Amino acid sequence: MTEEDPIEEIEEKKPKKPREKARAKPSGKQKPKKAAAGAEPEADASKIVHLKMLVNFWRTRLHDEELGIHQQLKYQAKTRWYSKNFDMEGLIEVDGEKKYVIAFNKEDWEEKPLEEKRFVCRFFTIMEESMDSLPKGGNFKGGVELSIAHSLIQSYEIRHAAPVFFFQVPGVINLIRCCRGWRLIGSRWSFPLLPEEKDDKLQMVMAKGVVGPGRNYKIYIGNVLIARIDGHPIQKEYAIEIYDKDYAKDKVFKNYMILFGIACNFMDDSQKLIKRLYRKMKSSGTSDYVIPRTELMLFRNPRMMRR
Repeated sequence: MTEEDPIEEIEEKKPKKPREKARAKPSGKQKPKKAAAGAEPEADASKIVHLKMLVNFWRTRLHDEELGIHQQLKYQAKTRWYSKNFDMEGLIEVDGEKKYVIAFNKEDWEEKPLEEKRFVCRFFTIMEESMDSLPKGGNFKGGVELSIAHSLIQSYEIRHAAPVFFFQVPGVINLIRCCRGWRLIGSRWSFPLLPEEKDDKLQMVMAKGVVGPGRNYKIYIGNVLIARIDGHPIQKEYAIEIYDKDYAKDKVFKNYMILFGIACNFMDDSQKLIKRLYRKMKSSGTSDYVIPRTELMLFRNPRMMRR
């Protein structure tokens, strides 16, 4: 969140259409058990891909000339979630169709000194011109923010640099905390699926890094593989595949997967930032980082907030 849109303004505008099925134990093939010594390795069963998405960040500013300042002003006029300090930096495709644009506070993240860096990224439906009516699209669909304060707390708890991102989706009053955990080899991230409708269960989504170049993750709920992210850092592309039919229809889960794919592009720089700040407080338990108001509000007790 930015200073223009504090956290207390988040509210559900209209009721969502209920899902066909409640979130319960996902169906699908269980993660294979470790094979006994000398046994033949089990062949991987082919997965049916029910949904493909692609998060694509541009490599240069050439697209700024194509879009123009006027185009970005139209997004600002359409929704308060498109901040004045945002740069439009990417596209999101769903099953091969261009659906969303990505914007974030590029100058704050890349050019400000260490203690003043902030990262907020959001995506919006592509705005389409129309000759007989107002432009369509430009609606806020989701946002991800790095909380440096929460990251330092998480790092101190697990004794390793651990960035923490917050996911925010319109129509959902909860802020979802996506945390980096500790893993001896590779990386591990997790975030919850909180109950939103009747009969929903609390679930944890686990992203286990695949050893190798790039940001590649297998996404599990329990022992069931439900999605995968293949990252191509040179092209700044992150391909998402969802293998579970029910979760492929779950709009909130799809948006969380897009936000996780967006976060993948910033994980390395976030890790370096948090590592430098954590080293300064590791022995003393005290940090000189000045927490901005927008981050302090993430700690607010909702029971003490005015109605």
